Amino acid sequence: MAEHGVSARIEQVLQKSRSETNCVDEKESATVTIAGSEQSIATVAEVVKAWLQKAGETIRSITAGSMGYDDLEPIMIIEKPGGPPILYTNVTEGVAHELVADCLAENGSRPDLAFCVWSSEDLGGIPAAAGLPLFNLQKRIALRNCGFVDPEDVADYLTRYAGYRGLAKALQTDPIDVIDELGRSGLKGEEKTGRLMADTWKTVHEAQGGEKYVICNAVDADGRARTSRLLMQGDPHSVLEGMLIAAYAVGASRCILAVAAGDEKLVQALMKTLVQMRNYGLLGKNILDSEFSCDIEIKGVEPALVVTEETALMRLLEGGQAMPYITPQQLTFRGAPSLVDNAETLATVPVIFEKGARLFIDSGPATKVVSLSGAVAHPYTVEVPLGTTLETIICGIGGGVPDEGIAKAVQFGGPTGVYLGADSLNTAVGHDALRAVGSMMGSGAIEVIAEGTCAVEMAEGVVSYIQRQSCGKCVFCREGTIQMSEIIGNIARAAGGATDLELLVELGEEMKVNSLCGVGRSAANPVLSSIQLFREEYDAHIKDKQCPVLQRRKRS
Repeated sequence: MAEHGVSARIEQVLQKSRSETNCVDEKESATVTIAGSEQSIATVAEVVKAWLQKAGETIRSITAGSMGYDDLEPIMIIEKPGGPPILYTNVTEGVAHELVADCLAENGSRPDLAFCVWSSEDLGGIPAAAGLPLFNLQKRIALRNCGFVDPEDVADYLTRYAGYRGLAKALQTDPIDVIDELGRSGLKGEEKTGRLMADTWKTVHEAQGGEKYVICNAVDADGRARTSRLLMQGDPHSVLEGMLIAAYAVGASRCILAVAAGDEKLVQALMKTLVQMRNYGLLGKNILDSEFSCDIEIKGVEPALVVTEETALMRLLEGGQAMPYITPQQLTFRGAPSLVDNAETLATVPVIFEKGARLFIDSGPATKVVSLSGAVAHPYTVEVPLGTTLETIICGIGGGVPDEGIAKAVQFGGPTGVYLGADSLNTAVGHDALRAVGSMMGSGAIEVIAEGTCAVEMAEGVVSYIQRQSCGKCVFCREGTIQMSEIIGNIARAAGGATDLELLVELGEEMKVNSLCGVGRSAANPVLSSIQLFREEYDAHIKDKQCPVLQRRKRS
């Protein structure tokens, strides 16, 4: 590639971005960032905007996406020249008025309202983020910019977050060397198998064919997971930059970004983002004055478990039904060799090429984004180093079960993940550790089940959901989930038979072996694992015709 041309062009882009940011000199001016969901931050953002207009202050004002901490939003982050950012949480309209008056107009800090200071040391009575479990137990790579960057301003991403530096470096390197560098980072891209991302890239790079595609699955098929939503609404450029690096490496000229259908505001925001990229020479013909040309297309996809399967997603994007088929050695989309990756792994790619694989490795273990739900005090979406235990995530970050309650079980990886007992919370997040207990990374969703939950009802609810999600292509998944749902429903209604449990186990084992795709092969996991963990509850429903959990509730 033309190294000097790319280097010169990225410098021009940076100069353009600096001139177009909404603050003349960020080193001499304060920055106010409002982070949270669109609904949570609307009023607070209006307060800040109105104050800035009235005061005529030269202050950078940014409206960011969610950090993943729902019960802390809206969050206001105030950063003054020479000082660290200070985070204020659960900011109401009234608190927003106080903060702009006391912190911006009067140059105070309001320790009584502050949540923490983004630093390793306390500041004037405000605790350091480094001392809080929510932050010191995380390692945010994919989510590094969420809650800080302006998702609709490419200039902000370029200027403050080293945006598109990774792409510029990749474009000055031979494509096969880009793949080798990715391989040295050790990044894994497949949630089910844990296969090295570089191996998949190399397969597509070596495939014969004129046109190739890169497809990003940015759909949270599991409703309890929020990874793709956070990235698409809070930091889309990290994903888009990762897609372009992947496209350059494998020789693709077309990219497709699959997002959840029905969110018109998100689609419009992403379309605006693509226009900005074109204006900066980051998309289209001869990107950054290189010989690489690529376009990105946005497609809406109805969230469903089956779209986690690459082949089903591609068929859906081609206009067919979302049904998987036996995965060939080389995936093809519209007859062309194709690469399919998810938003989380693609958002990590720019960091590798900006820093270099060696620095990426030296920074510590790889990470996984996980979303807490169920009986947990704080249903956060966080990014933790691989090797972090479920107990650390649930209790250290999530605050444990509310009201000093006890966890009965935990389901990791989505609705088809296995249930782990409370004595298995020392299980670490990682492909090998999860595989050892019969589970998988999956969506990264962690649902905490409270002690007072009936195991039979718990399994009945999830298997009924999986049955509705089955695409129906293969017999074992289609009919197996129906039969499982009916049998467990009978057990829950005290109408179960003596041989029901043996039938469920036999059926589940057959589904594991004979179902076509990963969804079908893992569909029986919650049922089989719940029987293994709570056999006595199933026996009580069948033999005694009563729920022991319900009986305990009545006695208490």
